[in-house]
Amino acid sequence: MRALARWTLSALACLGLSLSLVLAQGLGLATAAAAPVATVPIRVALKVDNVYRFSSREKTFSVEGTLRLSAPAAAVRQWLAAGVDPLDLVRFKNLVEPWNSLLEASSGPLRLGTDLGRDYRFNGNFYSDEIDYRGYPFGTLPLQIRLVADPSFPATIAEPPRIRLQADSGASGVSRRSNMSGYRLSSWRLFHHRGGVEMELRYEPIGWAALVKWLLPLTITMVVMLLTPNLRAGFSSERLAIPPVILLTLVFMQQSYRDSLPSLPYLTVLDELYAFSYLVTLVFFCEFIWCANRLDRLASDGNGPQRPWLERRIERLELGLQLASLAGYGLLMLWAWSQR
Repeated sequence: MRALARWTLSALACLGLSLSLVLAQGLGLATAAAAPVATVPIRVALKVDNVYRFSSREKTFSVEGTLRLSAPAAAVRQWLAAGVDPLDLVRFKNLVEPWNSLLEASSGPLRLGTDLGRDYRFNGNFYSDEIDYRGYPFGTLPLQIRLVADPSFPATIAEPPRIRLQADSGASGVSRRSNMSGYRLSSWRLFHHRGGVEMELRYEPIGWAALVKWLLPLTITMVVMLLTPNLRAGFSSERLAIPPVILLTLVFMQQSYRDSLPSLPYLTVLDELYAFSYLVTLVFFCEFIWCANRLDRLASDGNGPQRPWLERRIERLELGLQLASLAGYGLLMLWAWSQR
């Protein structure tokens, strides 16, 4: 009986010891799993040398410059020993056609205080989805270059760290050659954005270039239209022949301008100027038809003495329409200027 009791106690002790070991091992694994993954910061600096080949229709632009990546020296040495270049840990998020782009090292490892870094030359075509053409051709033009972490550590690195990108504005810059045709660089900034780093270049249109290219033809066309009422009301056939020609000219010019932009779900400032020009031309055309009919009816009724009175009334009406049209254009231009 005593032997059976001893055997039972021994079995219970072994079972308790086994359960203790299993629990301890489980707690150890949970602690190991809960251990935070190391985070390594990579400082990003961008120097833009040239911006060119901007396509307003495709919202793309080409950039040539230098990218500098730096990280703590111990981490960089470990990566290089494992065959990992710092460039393998980041990528350009809005790069178009990466197979047709240049991205290569332009220097060896650089000692930057407690960090090790490296410079890379890049030349590629980028896409900017922040461009808004509502104020076109007067609004600002924002262009972005975005970098995000894209770590792909090999199996030789047992515990790959988490990569965090940091913007290094002090080592960044933009060359004066970055001005594009028809646009002038107004400002730039490098900042942390949505887990990555973004450089934003803001351009403003050169006023005279936009005026000569898009507004001058429209202005000349509408000046001709607004001067047409200065012809005497007796020249009915000549007055009626001008508005259709103006309408066709406006359609042709607007189509040429729209071909340079993508399909937009909203109207630009220039679209609103064209829409107002269509309205002005149509109103004058209808007024010319009304005047011609009144004069013709007056002549057929034999009321010749009333013709001077009717012509003075027509002149006052057309002067009011001219002034109202000029006021409308003035209000549109003020609103367009406020959208810059």
